[in-house]
Amino acid sequence: MKAMDIQYDKEMKRKKMKKMNRFIIYLLALGAFVTGTAEFVVSGILEIISDDLHVSIALAGQLITVYSLSYALGALVLVMLTAKFERKKVLLYSIVVFILGNLIAFFSYSYVLLMISRVIMAASGGLYIVLATNYAAELSQPEKKGSAMATVITGFTVSLVLGVPIGTLIAAYMDWRYVYLLIAIVTFFNLFFLNKALPQIKGNPPLPLKQQWLVLRDKRLFSGLVTTLFWILGYTMVFAYIAPLLSTSAGFSIEMISTALFTLGVFAFIGSRFGGFAVDKWGAKWTISFSLLIHAGALFALTFTSGSTIGVFLTLMIWGVAAWTTTPAKQFYLISLNPSSSEIILSYNTALMNIGMTLGAALGGGVIGYTSIAHISWISGVMVLVAFLSILYSFNFINAETIDHTIEC
Repeated sequence: MKAMDIQYDKEMKRKKMKKMNRFIIYLLALGAFVTGTAEFVVSGILEIISDDLHVSIALAGQLITVYSLSYALGALVLVMLTAKFERKKVLLYSIVVFILGNLIAFFSYSYVLLMISRVIMAASGGLYIVLATNYAAELSQPEKKGSAMATVITGFTVSLVLGVPIGTLIAAYMDWRYVYLLIAIVTFFNLFFLNKALPQIKGNPPLPLKQQWLVLRDKRLFSGLVTTLFWILGYTMVFAYIAPLLSTSAGFSIEMISTALFTLGVFAFIGSRFGGFAVDKWGAKWTISFSLLIHAGALFALTFTSGSTIGVFLTLMIWGVAAWTTTPAKQFYLISLNPSSSEIILSYNTALMNIGMTLGAALGGGVIGYTSIAHISWISGVMVLVAFLSILYSFNFINAETIDHTIEC
């Protein structure tokens, strides 16, 4: 009887710990949501900021570019520099700095001060997202790592569905600076709960920067990271110019474009959740390969469906699901190649995503400037096919079993 009581107590503790870890993962996802909102909300209020700070739209647009580059810096350099420190402390400090960046944005009455705030927010946000994703994987059961990582990524994609529209609405009826004040307040409460609930995780043994770069000598990993670059480059080329593409090709009004973007965001959310489920059930190799092929197919199809309202919405639905299904599966695959260097690998991946977004926006602008916007979707599809070929090259160096099974902690 006593043995049964002990077993019962152990089972109850296990269930309690499982619930607590799930709660922590949701808190980490909330952090990803606010960092995503801080990044993307500028796109919705760019004209308002331009008018208020008396700068051109083009100059105001550099707030987006600088954020992406600073985010890459935070995800890459800051993760390397803080690798040896206790992870909870680093994560909490990254949140504190992120709050500070938002408060500076709230008090920004000059373009330079707002730019400084964007650098602070982005660098701390890039560090946070790497730590949060890795924390989620550490806290989950081996067979649920893909879903746990997908939950954090979902927080980021939800910022497109809810954060940006809400922020834009606030800016329409109040001073746009209150968007950043609200982000700071929500982040403060998230910091409070994470400080209470988050367990401590030791930092990694000090690894010289030279050795951290040597991780890239693994051909599987390098080609997997190249996949990230071309995947997000292809996605961003169309996403950055989706409004003029739809207004020109499909004759969409502002209201229709808003509805289309909302639809894309909803299905991106579905994709990020499905990606975690798929990698746990069918493995990373299958999930990445098929999602990239469908992603490329959707972009090619958009060239022909952009003249039809129904065709556009159906294509956007498929595109959103396929594009964001890739993300958790690819992150799972990359860290499975070298679990002991998971944070460094995730930092490379996050940095390349933001570099890819910057390049995608620039290349998309070049396509529009020198040819026709009608060509942008099929050229984007070619970029995603390059990503597909790159991941096939990576798979060629690895036994499928090593990526279709769970990561051993």
